[in-house]
Amino acid sequence: MLNDTIARNSLPSIDLLYDYGPFLRLSESEGGIGSFAQNSRRPRVGIVGAGISGLVAATELLRAGITDIVLFEARDRMGGRAWSQIFDPREPHLIAEMGAMRFPSSATCLFHYLNKLRIDTAASFPDPGIVDTEVHYRGARHLWRAGESPPPLFRRVHQGWQALMSDGYAHEGIQLPAPAKITTLLRSHRFDQARDAWQAWLDSFRDVSFYSALVTIFTGPQPPGRVPWKRPEDFELFGSLGIGSGGFLPVYQAAFTEILRLVINGYEDDQRLIMGGISLLVKRLAEQELNGVSLRQRVRYGHVSRIYKQGGQILVTCAGGQVVPFDRVIVTTSNRAMELAHRLTADGTFLTNEVLRAVRETHLTGSSKLFMLTENKFWLKKGSPTTILSDGLARGVYCLDYQPDDPDGKGVVLLSYTWEDDANKMLSILDKKERCQRLVDDLATISPDFARQLVPANGDYERHVLQHDWLMDPYSVGAFKLNYPGEDIYSERLFFQFATAKRPEEDTGLYLAGCGCSFTGGWVEGAVQTGLNAACAVIRSSGGQLLSGNPIDSMISAYRY
Repeated sequence: MLNDTIARNSLPSIDLLYDYGPFLRLSESEGGIGSFAQNSRRPRVGIVGAGISGLVAATELLRAGITDIVLFEARDRMGGRAWSQIFDPREPHLIAEMGAMRFPSSATCLFHYLNKLRIDTAASFPDPGIVDTEVHYRGARHLWRAGESPPPLFRRVHQGWQALMSDGYAHEGIQLPAPAKITTLLRSHRFDQARDAWQAWLDSFRDVSFYSALVTIFTGPQPPGRVPWKRPEDFELFGSLGIGSGGFLPVYQAAFTEILRLVINGYEDDQRLIMGGISLLVKRLAEQELNGVSLRQRVRYGHVSRIYKQGGQILVTCAGGQVVPFDRVIVTTSNRAMELAHRLTADGTFLTNEVLRAVRETHLTGSSKLFMLTENKFWLKKGSPTTILSDGLARGVYCLDYQPDDPDGKGVVLLSYTWEDDANKMLSILDKKERCQRLVDDLATISPDFARQLVPANGDYERHVLQHDWLMDPYSVGAFKLNYPGEDIYSERLFFQFATAKRPEEDTGLYLAGCGCSFTGGWVEGAVQTGLNAACAVIRSSGGQLLSGNPIDSMISAYRY
């Protein structure tokens, strides 16, 4: 089975220098990540948020023998930002991935659970250059054939970036190792060398934006590829082309190290598609029956308005004002929900001043998506490009085939996937039919034949066009974490907050999880990692025993951020 091969070929994350793979495989043979003595007291655990992080934490706590668990979910559905929205209940296989949609094979923890729950992945996601791609730039069309180099106009910036990845960069007399070499060091578990290499990059570029780093690297006397980039043309070209998954112009202001770690971790390579959608993982996790009760039955719907401590217990105020006491609490919601909805940052009861600042200041991107269900897969019939990159209003267009065995089946087109300022512009057009038509009109100026095909099945804009603006989502108030320069320290504080469980003098019984508390916001892998960490923290702090090689004992913060 392909997923099994992927799960066993794990790639440790550069900031963690720890491989979850052996620990997870051991947990399968032992029946859980930990256990409790037969007659010992087990804690009552509350989990705020029934997304993937919360469901993974609940799964592992139940397998370890903790039976009194309640999950709180503010939405009327589980999954959080892992949300495969269905166009028509009669055709549940035709979906719009409103949140997570690309799943790199280097995501060790994610593929462990996909394999365990028998969810296979399909061929690679139709990223630019993986499939026939059309690049729209300054009113002209450029064809990028699958598997070939980008169009000639983009060749200098593409070759420069590839040279940086393969050769590294000499910065102020210091040779910074090639990111590709660091990936190789991680795969071979040469962690000391990988740590030194990543620390060198951090020391040189931790306080620099993606754009500023590119300027420094590619306009200096010895640029990778030996050909200096021109300003502003080449930086505009690179912003439109991106590093493999679409244009990065809207996130030029993000920290360079935020982007570089994605590359080193392999998140930009072999990005795969889940044919049933990421909500299939949510569904399978929720359907698990552990101790005779499914996880779904343990979910209490309604928002959590406050979390506080009284008399040695952690009290959770939920919908209707009911207060529920717990011994331990895991909070998996977005960073902004932690601050605005649960008021975790109102005082220092649970979190140190450093962690409180990280919760408040961590940057969440704006992001919006608009999908259309089309009557057929016109791009296959017409020989049109599968993906379009544009410097217009419709930044990224992806044609998705969720019925590969049916050439006459319906198609799904992600007509607009935008970040930051590009997503914020969309907020001025809230009516989805109007927004859809504006996007089609924009594409028609360069690709009129493609645009003519962009009509929802049966002309039904109400059912067959789906959109979501994550900045307007009251339970997320943003799409995913993407820190600004100098803010890697926030990721470290949030990720390692769970480690207070092994220090009784610091332990408050509350642990943070979710992709916003990881080093890789927006990726399901970060949600699964932190869910596992939090489950380990609950077991350790409650007197249970963890398997050897667990993250709480085997993983430390190894860098100067």
